[in-house]
Amino acid sequence: MKDQLPSPDFDSENYDRPNQPWQCGWAASGHACARGPDGSGRCRATYECRPLLKKKSDADTGEWVCTRPRSQGGSCGDGPRPDGTCGCPIPPCQPEPSLRTRRGRISIMVTAATLAALVLIFFQPDYGRFISPGEVSSYHSGPTFVSLKKTTTSNDNCAACHTGAEGGPRAWLRASLTGHPKPWELGKILEPHHDHLTSIDRSCLACHPAHGFHQPNVTREHSCALCHLEHQGQGRMPPPRDINCASCHNHEPSMNAARVRAKALPEDAFHYWKTSGLILPPTARPPEGFTTVFDSFSKGHPEFQIHREKLSDGNSLRFNHQLHLGERVRTGTNSALKCADCHTLDATGNDYQRVSFETHCRQCHSLQFDPGQPGLTLPHGAPAQVRSFLASLPAQYADLARRQGRSTEPEINEFVQDQFRRLQSAGLSGESLQRQVFLSGDPSKQTASLARELGARSNYAGCAYCHSVATSADSHPVVIPPAAPDRWLIRGRFNHAKHLNVSCRECHAVHLSRQTADISLPTKASCANCHSPAGGVSESCSLCHSYHNLEKRQ
Repeated sequence: MKDQLPSPDFDSENYDRPNQPWQCGWAASGHACARGPDGSGRCRATYECRPLLKKKSDADTGEWVCTRPRSQGGSCGDGPRPDGTCGCPIPPCQPEPSLRTRRGRISIMVTAATLAALVLIFFQPDYGRFISPGEVSSYHSGPTFVSLKKTTTSNDNCAACHTGAEGGPRAWLRASLTGHPKPWELGKILEPHHDHLTSIDRSCLACHPAHGFHQPNVTREHSCALCHLEHQGQGRMPPPRDINCASCHNHEPSMNAARVRAKALPEDAFHYWKTSGLILPPTARPPEGFTTVFDSFSKGHPEFQIHREKLSDGNSLRFNHQLHLGERVRTGTNSALKCADCHTLDATGNDYQRVSFETHCRQCHSLQFDPGQPGLTLPHGAPAQVRSFLASLPAQYADLARRQGRSTEPEINEFVQDQFRRLQSAGLSGESLQRQVFLSGDPSKQTASLARELGARSNYAGCAYCHSVATSADSHPVVIPPAAPDRWLIRGRFNHAKHLNVSCRECHAVHLSRQTADISLPTKASCANCHSPAGGVSESCSLCHSYHNLEKRQ
């Protein structure tokens, strides 16, 4: 009793079967016969019904009755003929192919025509241009790449990345059916959460084996071809799209998984951003890592770590930006200092060169320890060199005498003795002179324009004015070397050349800084004034961030 009973009006003799290959020729007029054509398209219609002989239990003969179904009008008035044949014959028709059959025929013809066209195209000498989706980038078409990856049959080096390209159509078909994803799964490679490597990705790794993806706590593989789109024309490949970044950084489950994995990794695993030869600030990784979920730079991107954690510059060098940019310090043309007087772009135009004493500081800080003889200056460098200079002071004064035109030994000796008498009268000889040179920190007595009589030099400006100076176990002064970082935003990059139309002070408030500890970098909000939909400048993630493990790339 579990089977469902048919509807009372259901007529199994007059059931339309649209999935049959043929249909009755009278179907267009709405009078299709119940039986319909057979599987070969032959009409099977003869009469409207098959009369039924009804006999009484004790009789040899009976009466023929009509069995025409109600859907066809029910029993006819004339009834069957005496011989038991139906009195309503059906005229034969010409059966027609059903819609299913016609559609199948069209599909077969289109498929055959397509295969024929592909055969004609693929077996032509220049078939590669037909199947290529576009020109490859300069990275994958230059002479170096060609020399490394030249194939035997593909003039366009397709097989360098597409491993089945050299085998012809048969190999292409096999590669498409056995590859991952399958041809019917092509949508997977475009999904932002695509988390497996394709055969093309493995070809990428053959030439780029050291390109580990992003931070070490990512929890899933990322397809190279998902972020780096090829066949977009000659030139450089387009940068990764923001949707690629958002697939993790705007996806809370991914960030939670990365946070959990990071706890099981050592701290050193995250120092991939260190680059040899660069001095970087000692920033610590936040306890939760960089796992904040956000939509874009202007919508939710965290504040820069330097400002978020209120970090300070630990450089031992003492420097006052406000003093140098004020009216007190003047250049040789009697104008105030400008940023460009000390900060100059490097050859790339992206970053500024390091400030050096010889190039940027000596003009004002000439290291004249004896104002009476401005031509004699101390060397700038290691403390041992300064101590050697002071120990050889008689010879230094003798060389100065010769440069001033004294040629005879008596003249030179007399000049040297005069200088030492002046130093001794001021209490600046031997150890006292060395202490004055290294440990004095008065800011007002060293420049050439402020030379005074020797007797007024009781507060000589020495190394300690700019440097931190300590005393070693052997009583020799030790100058703490300055350590100005080359980069402050170590996990991002910045191109100064693209911002030359903006005043330095709009981003760096150095005119208000009086301490070396001040890190005068722009805040995230100040950058978003331009890099946002409201500012009209791109806020793409790839403008500032790299996606690969830099340590592995070396």
